[in-house]
Amino acid sequence: MNVGSAVPEFLPPLVPPALRRWSAQWIGKRTDPAHRIVRSLTSDHVAWVEPGHWLGQTFTAPGPFTAVGLDLASDPGTAVRGRLELCGADGTALADQVVERGIVRWDRFAHFVELPEVLGPGEYLLRVRAVVGRLGWSTLAEPVPSGVDDGVSPLPVVGSAVRDGVPEPGVRAIGVETVPAPNPVFRTSFEVPGEVRKAELSAVGLGYGEFRLNGREVTGDVLEPAQTTYDRTVLHRTYDVTALLRAGQNTLTAETGRGFYAARGANTWGWNFARWHREPVVLAQLDYVDGAGERHVVASGADWEAAEGAVTSDLLYVGETTDPGRARGAKWEPVLVVAPPGGVLKPATAPPVRCTELLAPVSSTSQDGVVVHDFGEVLAGRLRLSAVGEAGAEIVVRYAEQLAADGAVRCRNPLAAGGTQVDRFVLADSGTEATWEPRFSYKGFRYAGVQVLGRAVVTAARAVRLETPVARVGEFECADDLLTWIVGATARTFRNNLHGVPTDTPVYEKNGWTADAHLAAEAVLHHLDLRESFGKWLDDHVDARDEHGVVPQIVPTPDWGRAADPAWSASMVLIPWYLYQEYGDRAVLERYADPIRTYADRLLDLAPDGVWPHHSWGDWLSPGHHFAPEGPMPTATMMLRHVVSRCADVLDVLGESGAERYRAASNAVATAYHQRFFDAGTGTYRVPDVGYRQAVNVLPLAFGAVPAEHVAAVAEGLFADVEHRTAGHLDCGAVAAKHLLPVLAAHGRPDLAITVATRRDRPGWGVWRDAGAATLMESWDETARSHNHYFLGAAAAWIQQAVGGLRPTSPGWATFDIAPVLDDRVEWARTAHTTSRGRAAVEWRRSDGTWELEVEVPETATAAVRLPGHPETSVPGGRHVLRLPVVTGGDRAAPA
Repeated sequence: MNVGSAVPEFLPPLVPPALRRWSAQWIGKRTDPAHRIVRSLTSDHVAWVEPGHWLGQTFTAPGPFTAVGLDLASDPGTAVRGRLELCGADGTALADQVVERGIVRWDRFAHFVELPEVLGPGEYLLRVRAVVGRLGWSTLAEPVPSGVDDGVSPLPVVGSAVRDGVPEPGVRAIGVETVPAPNPVFRTSFEVPGEVRKAELSAVGLGYGEFRLNGREVTGDVLEPAQTTYDRTVLHRTYDVTALLRAGQNTLTAETGRGFYAARGANTWGWNFARWHREPVVLAQLDYVDGAGERHVVASGADWEAAEGAVTSDLLYVGETTDPGRARGAKWEPVLVVAPPGGVLKPATAPPVRCTELLAPVSSTSQDGVVVHDFGEVLAGRLRLSAVGEAGAEIVVRYAEQLAADGAVRCRNPLAAGGTQVDRFVLADSGTEATWEPRFSYKGFRYAGVQVLGRAVVTAARAVRLETPVARVGEFECADDLLTWIVGATARTFRNNLHGVPTDTPVYEKNGWTADAHLAAEAVLHHLDLRESFGKWLDDHVDARDEHGVVPQIVPTPDWGRAADPAWSASMVLIPWYLYQEYGDRAVLERYADPIRTYADRLLDLAPDGVWPHHSWGDWLSPGHHFAPEGPMPTATMMLRHVVSRCADVLDVLGESGAERYRAASNAVATAYHQRFFDAGTGTYRVPDVGYRQAVNVLPLAFGAVPAEHVAAVAEGLFADVEHRTAGHLDCGAVAAKHLLPVLAAHGRPDLAITVATRRDRPGWGVWRDAGAATLMESWDETARSHNHYFLGAAAAWIQQAVGGLRPTSPGWATFDIAPVLDDRVEWARTAHTTSRGRAAVEWRRSDGTWELEVEVPETATAAVRLPGHPETSVPGGRHVLRLPVVTGGDRAAPA
């Protein structure tokens, strides 16, 4: 919503964003040390301890605290188990837990001790005992000298490193999660002399900021700014606020949420211990031109005031507690002028998140004093409630994508401390209806349980859908309802995860996992215009790189997941390529050519023998597994070839030197893979003692890595496995699932691809469809954690192209194929796509031995109609109707 939309359109912006001269200063609210994080993040070595011994760190908690995190290490590939213990000053254990290798790899601050109850300020000891294998704890040999306390930054650790009870030099990497302070609110008042001809507000609050002029919202954008690597880039927006200013006294207010900048609540990724973390801060500058044409500036600075706001708790993976009555008595005080966050201030160009829909529940039931609302589909957003009752009564909302076995709304996230997806609202006034909605967080849910504590009644409940309103550019429908569902569900699930970055579940992580997006990119680009959204995220990739050019596994990152993984962070290379293919704009390749080349070079340096020897998530979540039984090496090695090949393609397009070097390196990787995994006896690729695995064979076929003389045998082996061992089912994880269907079709078995795609028993997409789901799940198994996870929908790209029959063959859709599959199970399809040249579409039907096609081609494009048994027909721009006889026998017939 642009509140200044009533201003005449001929008035240009006061200052173009690129030329804006900032006079504003960053401001914050002085926060009691008792409510700030205590931490030591950096290290220069790892202190190791053997079984039977322990390492520790004493620390002083300045206030009540809920968890303690630490940075542990272990030897790769070895069994390891230890015990974390939080002890009082007298050595009494107050909380403990076992640490051992699990499905989440050990990484920066991946471990934390959650306390059963809040502990008070005082002296404590955190220690880790090694039980099996040796354990390491990142340690800094010489503690960094404490600087001047700026009132908003984390506090240094005060204490000693300990080994078996004996102090030793240094300080361990540790973080103490204190109980955070309420979110701050900032304000200033100023006088406007008279008429306002034009007014603009450029502003940003970190983590999130909401701005009001004279009590009215400046914008309908929410969760702003989008998450970035804040010490590299900070995004701001400029809003037309002409209609909100008035002659006389005006008040500009900024209320902040914590987001990922000032995140609180212990979690596996250590967002609360990110290197940029401070208490929330604000930068705001209001420029206006009065009736006489004179320009005025109202800028954040030392003359502003700050107070505690109504949001008394804002935890990243938990939710918000809002108590408006408490905020009424807040004491206003002068703000602190603080140092900038460190990142370059840039205008945001990607579309923001907004409320796009209010949904009424499709049903509501009461259970044990909790009203459970079912909104009929899994979405991302939050609840908006109206309630009336006595002051002090509390409304508790719990969100979940699925109900517990007893019908209750419960959601557990073992990767984060505290409750999961819980909001609370405290009524401020007796007898007055209040409407409330959390403002600095969102949840993934279908169900919301609403509980009233005290004397109050909830009078209305609506789900607020929060989405990035990107343009819809694709349509698909076909005779098979499951194929139609897969394509639609992939788009719906992706939209539920596009919140500043393309995320991995709105519930459990909210992280920008790199593989999720590069796997699904082709499929979702059919549906959505993602130029700006993906462009912003690629800039995040560049910011997130390490000194060697390696992109981490989540982007942005608080420094978790730094290790190179070609199966995952291939997004640095593949997404620019997909954008170029979709839109035909070389600029995206020019912009990211250096990061692409640097990343490819580093991957090759790390795999000198051509086979990837390091950690990788591999073909993640194949049926019945987390890590695939064949191990990560085959998938990571083939993805290395794919990345390096695409790097060569990018350089070819740009006319830059070096492409042949990358092609040679890619071929060397293919040769190493063949030598390592090819089994001459069966003519297939295998990992010893594992048996046949689809991913190990699909990926070399997909990436052209199989020597020509073995292609037929490898393909036939795949056909046999799908037909016999798995009875028409896939048996692969996220990476290979993207490529399985197109590989089957490309090697002569489109019928088998359709069979796999339309299985209605597990593992397959049909199970989710028949269960009534509108979105995709995270894994093929019944225990799928998330019901709002899009990467297993990557195969939708093949359905769109082969079943829908619309496939680009040159960048920007200058040429494209109309080539629907010939299979008796799919007798018609309609697909359309708004390309950068115009609308491309085909509606085809096959009946009574005849193909009937209605084709739409953009005026500056050319289509090639390719039907089995017919010569290629070139079709120019315009609308066309074609009728051709069905010719069978050229392809393998579909099974009866």
